[in-house]
This record gives sequence, C-alpha cells and structure tokens, in this order.
Amino acid sequence: MFKPLQSSRAARRTTALILIVPTCLLLAIINLYPFIYALALSFQNYSMTRAAQGSRFVWFANYGAAFRDPRFINCVVRTLIIVGGAVAIEFVIGFCLAFVLNTKLRGMDTIRKISIAPVTVMPIVSALIWFYMLNQRYGIVNWFISFFGVEPQGWLTHTTLATLSIIAADVWQWTPFIMLVILAGLNALPEYVYEAAQIDGLSSWQQFRLVTVPLLMPVMLIVVLLRIMDAFKMFDLVYTMTQGGPAGATETMSYYIYIQAFNFFELGYAAALAILMLILITIISQIFVRWMYREEEGTAA
Repeated sequence: MFKPLQSSRAARRTTALILIVPTCLLLAIINLYPFIYALALSFQNYSMTRAAQGSRFVWFANYGAAFRDPRFINCVVRTLIIVGGAVAIEFVIGFCLAFVLNTKLRGMDTIRKISIAPVTVMPIVSALIWFYMLNQRYGIVNWFISFFGVEPQGWLTHTTLATLSIIAADVWQWTPFIMLVILAGLNALPEYVYEAAQIDGLSSWQQFRLVTVPLLMPVMLIVVLLRIMDAFKMFDLVYTMTQGGPAGATETMSYYIYIQAFNFFELGYAAALAILMLILITIISQIFVRWMYREEEGTAA
C-alpha cells in the first residue's frame, strides 16, 4: 500500500541529488581550490623575480615575517580604523534613514528608490567620482568651500583628510545597503506586538527601546557583519583615490597584499598575508555570530 508512495519519494530524492550534486561539486572546486592553493603557497618562498629558481617550503617563515613587518602592522591598524569608522557611520545613518523612510507619507516610495542609487554604482566608478570631487586643484568640494573663504584642502594628500575621504566615499556608497536591510526588517515586524505594547500603555520611546530594537537586533547584527566582511576587502577606493598614501595613511590590508603580489612579485608572502586577513575576518565574524545567538536567546527568553 505504501510502496508506491515510498518509491516516488525515493525517486524525487534521487532526482534532486542528481541535479544538486554537480552544482555543489562545481562550487566546492571554485571556492576550495583557490583557498588550498593560497594556503600551500603561503608556506613557500615563491617570487616571480626568482621563478627560474623555483620555490621551496619555508613553513611559517612568511607568517613570522608578517608579524615583524611594520608596514603590515600599519596596514592592519589602518584597516581597522577605516572599517570601524565607515561601518559605524553607515550603521547610524542607515538606521535613522530606515525609520524615516518607513513612514507612510506621500512620495516616500519614490524617495526609497532614489536613495538606493549609490549601491548600484560600481565601486571603481564611485572611487573615480570621489577622486575628481576631492581633487585639490579642480575638485568641486574645494570650489564650493572657497565661497566661505576656506582655503583649498588636500583631501587626498593629508594623512587625516585622506582617511576621512576614504571613509566618506565608502559611507556614501554602502549606507543605502544597511538602510535597505533594516527597512526590510522593520516591515517584517509583527503588528500584534505593537498592539500589545499600546494596550500595556508603553510610550513611543518605550516601544522603540523595548520592542523594536530587540526584535531588530538579529537583523542589525547580520547587516553589520556583512558590511565588516565586505569592507575588509576594500581595494577600489584606496587604489583609485590615494594608492595607500599619503605615508601609508590609507594603506589597507587588501591593497598591501596587492602590492606584495603584483608590485614586488612576492607571491608566497602575499598568500600568507591573505590567509592572515582571512583569519582576522573569521575571528571578528565569530564574535558577531556568538553575540547574535546570545541576543536571539535573550529575545526568546
């Protein structure tokens, strides 16, 4: 009686495996092979300038050299400053904009569509836009502040201003992404929770603090984690706007890895730096994931 039903389920399961397994294998090869190759390369003293001599295993020598490299340490610090500053500003502005755009006012749909335009711009195009806007000689920013009697500023040649310029460019492009995710989270919140809060006599501020923020916490943590992971790979802005300068003030880990691999041709050392960056991103990600689970458990309780 149940054999036809069981056989049909087994046939569907077999068909699903036949369709899924090749794709999974292809994705595994595409993702695992570069990682395994980079990991193996990080243990070798391999340089394109000495390609004829081949490569030899040096075990953890490349990793030890990284921790003794003051330029790499500077890159780590600069990356943390740029990523931390950019993501923090993006989150605050995106969070506020999400609540503003969540209001049901006339024309708000059009404003929402326009507000996500920066996300659709390619990073290299965004970098070029900001490069020309902040140019000291003919940039529109210096032209604008000249009307207020302010002297032209070296936005891309001053150590502090260059860092702020990189952060500003990243904030302009990726704040709408955080806004969009939080806005989607706001629209997904159940109405009955707010109805119950109103019945209990909670004010608007109390509803925001005790209801909205706890329910949105998983969404906020996820979007911040995604932005941190993506910001660590920042390369286009640095390469186009400052090329790591001035004096290494904007030299991020990704850009330094590029320098070691394609300017100095030290592929083994560059691979070791890439693995170290992956480890750092993984540590930060695990901290956020554990925090997220803790918040979910607290909300459920």
